[in-house]
Amino acid sequence: MCGKKMDEKKSKRVMEMLVKKNESIKKAYDLLQIISKDEKARMIYEAREAELRDQLTRIKSAEEKGINEGINIGEDRKAINIAEKMIKRGNSVEDIMDLTELSKEKILELKKRQSN
Repeated sequence: MCGKKMDEKKSKRVMEMLVKKNESIKKAYDLLQIISKDEKARMIYEAREAELRDQLTRIKSAEEKGINEGINIGEDRKAINIAEKMIKRGNSVEDIMDLTELSKEKILELKKRQSN
């Protein structure tokens, strides 16, 4: 037990030295002191931290979804551009479907637009 108390005192001295050197550490240390003494404050703090983590997860998920949607839109546009060029060159609908993976209906629609 004596060794544990010595370690705690040493840790506290190290922390106090760090607090003097860095303002961010001081703020965190002060917050820790308040929270560790007040159960309700600690619970509020933990709930807030959990909500912030949840918000970050939702933001990251939305960003990933947006990126994936953008990629899909870009791929679709590229396939349409290729199909339009192939139509101009007189390629068959089947060849265009095979290379672009567009539906027959979409290719026929593009063909109709080009003839107008």
